[in-house]
Amino acid sequence: MTLQQLKDLVAVVAHGGYRAASRVLGVSQAGLTKSLAKLEEEYGIEFLQRTAKGVVLTARGEEFMAHARAVLLEAERAEHWLQAIKTPADVQVKVGVSVEPSLRLVPAVLKDFRRTFPQAVIHLAQRSSSELLAAVRDGRLDLAVMRLPQLDETGDLCVQTLYTAAAALFVRRGHPLRNAKSIADLAASEWIVVGDPSRPGHQDESIQELFLQHLLGRPRFACVSDSLFGAISMLLESDCVARLPSSLLTHPLAANTLIEIPIREQADLIFQVGIVYKAGRRLNPAASQLASMLKSFSRMTQALQRSTAAQA
Repeated sequence: MTLQQLKDLVAVVAHGGYRAASRVLGVSQAGLTKSLAKLEEEYGIEFLQRTAKGVVLTARGEEFMAHARAVLLEAERAEHWLQAIKTPADVQVKVGVSVEPSLRLVPAVLKDFRRTFPQAVIHLAQRSSSELLAAVRDGRLDLAVMRLPQLDETGDLCVQTLYTAAAALFVRRGHPLRNAKSIADLAASEWIVVGDPSRPGHQDESIQELFLQHLLGRPRFACVSDSLFGAISMLLESDCVARLPSSLLTHPLAANTLIEIPIREQADLIFQVGIVYKAGRRLNPAASQLASMLKSFSRMTQALQRSTAAQA
């Protein structure tokens, strides 16, 4: 297996066939066909099949494609590193965040991080936890600061817990169900979640679990927003409900416009927030420094909160 064979495979899939891919790659169609036939023969696996709609991946091909893309991304990173030795460039750090740490933790730390790395360019993506894990695993993100899901295996990931947090059910002020006391009172409501609109069916699993636990069937999802701001905007203009971090109650984005419905089933539900990055890949100095600053800021914040609580 060679990098060129992986590039050939990705190109054929991306462009829907050998002819189009050969034009883009600037090689002969026969040479491209031979390259991939040799790859399939070497491992005894059929990656592609011809259909009436063109060339598509087999089931095994679908599984292998994720590995192929990850390898090509790492090769591209290696190339960029080698080029940087010759021509130093601006520092790039790709960070993913889920909703809770995007409210206070990450913005507060990035301010100090920029003082340490003034030339750094930070690429910040807000996504759901499942999407962030996938992006870390395939190399699209250096690290993620996120709500930690229940992971059966973490062998390919480094997971470091920062703090625990709580969620709340939010509605606009004046909502007709603002005095609801139980999740059953919200059974007929429509819900807004923060996630990837391009991936239907990947809505907030915690809401679904809450409904199933209390035999309420499946919740009705009205909107999947790819940003917290979009979710808040929808809440303000509708009678929808959203499950969002409790810290939003005192955040300028929503402090005077949204309220919490304090239902009893939600009261004791907490979750962990932490840092996740790929175990087999060393963080660059800037990303490593950012991770250290996030951990340090989190420790100081928790110590301050404990001290304030003890004095109260």
